[in-house]
Amino acid sequence: MPDIWDDDRFSVHNLTLAINEEPSVPDQIGKSGLFEEDGVDTTYIDIEREGNDLQLVEPTARGGPGETTGDEERTLESFKIPHYERNDHISADEIQNVRRTGTNDQLERLQERVVKKGRKHTRDLDNTLEHQRMGALNGIVLTRNGKTLANLYAKFGYAIPAPLDLDHEDADLSLGSFLMHALYGIEDDLDRAYGHMHVFSGRNFHEWIWNRPEVRETFLNTSSAGKLRNAAPDKFDFGGFKFERYKQGRKAREAGGGTYIAHNEARIVPFGVPDLFITRFGPADYEDTVNSEGLPLYLRQFKDPNDKGRSIEVQMNAMSLCTNPSVLRKIRLQNYTPGQ
Repeated sequence: MPDIWDDDRFSVHNLTLAINEEPSVPDQIGKSGLFEEDGVDTTYIDIEREGNDLQLVEPTARGGPGETTGDEERTLESFKIPHYERNDHISADEIQNVRRTGTNDQLERLQERVVKKGRKHTRDLDNTLEHQRMGALNGIVLTRNGKTLANLYAKFGYAIPAPLDLDHEDADLSLGSFLMHALYGIEDDLDRAYGHMHVFSGRNFHEWIWNRPEVRETFLNTSSAGKLRNAAPDKFDFGGFKFERYKQGRKAREAGGGTYIAHNEARIVPFGVPDLFITRFGPADYEDTVNSEGLPLYLRQFKDPNDKGRSIEVQMNAMSLCTNPSVLRKIRLQNYTPGQ
C-alpha cells in the first residue's frame, strides 16, 4: 500500500494544484474584485509609502535653470503574513478497497478523496479570508478570537475617521447632500483618481435607503421603475454611489465576533484605486515551497508514524490590507427600527 502514495499525483505540487483549480470564491467582498491578489515569496509584506503631494510648478526663464524640489519622504511598514492551517486524516481502512493492483482509475479515486477532504476545509479558510478583508475595510484586521493582526490606522499613522451618523427622525435630512459631503471627505483623504464609491450596507440600512423618497423618485419614469414594486434589490445606484447589501446570516455574524457590518450600519470604500486594497499570499512552510511565490491554498499528505493512515494538511498564508485607511468611512443609521 505505501507505494501508491509515492505517485506524483500525491505530491504537494499536484495536490495543491488540484485544490486551487476550482477554489470556492470568498463571499462577498472577494467576489466584488475590490482586493488585488498576488503571491509573495516571503512570510511578510513590506508596504513602502512615498510622499506625493501635488504642487504647482512656478514658471522659469527659457534657457535658464528650472526649480528644484527636495527628496520625497519614504516610510516602510512591514506586516507579518498569518498562517492558517487545518488538519485531517485518511485511515488505512478507508483506502483498503480503493486500490487494486494494476489499476490507475482507483488511484484517481483515492486522489479525489484526498482533495475532497481538503476542500471541506477550504470553505472555512475562504470564510477566514472574507473576515480578514472585512477587517481591512474596518481598518483593523482581527482573528476569530479578537486578536489584532494589524491596526492599519496605528501602523500608517492615521486617526480613525469619525462615524457618519444619519438620523432617521430628522425631517430635514437631505440624503443627497449627506452623501456628497461624505464623498468630499473621502476625496480629500484619497487624493487619487478612483472608479466609483461603493457602499456595503447592513440589512436595515439597505432597506431604509431604498425606501427614502429621494431614492425612489430617481427610478420614476425610467426603465427601472418596476423595481419600486418589489423589496429592496441587493444592488442599486443613487447619488453616484453603488449600494450593495452585505449578506450575512446569524452564524456568520457570531463567528465574526462583531467584525462584519451591523444591520444599521454601512461601509463606504473607493473602487478602482490601484494598490489601495490588497491581499498577499505567502508560501507554505514545507521544504519544497519555501521562498517560492505563495498560492491561495496548499494541500499536503504525509505518513502517520504508526502506519495506520495518512495525515492531511490544508493551509492558507494570507494578509489583506487597506494601504490608506484614512479613506474608510462608517455610516451609522440612528433611531431606526425595521418597518418604520
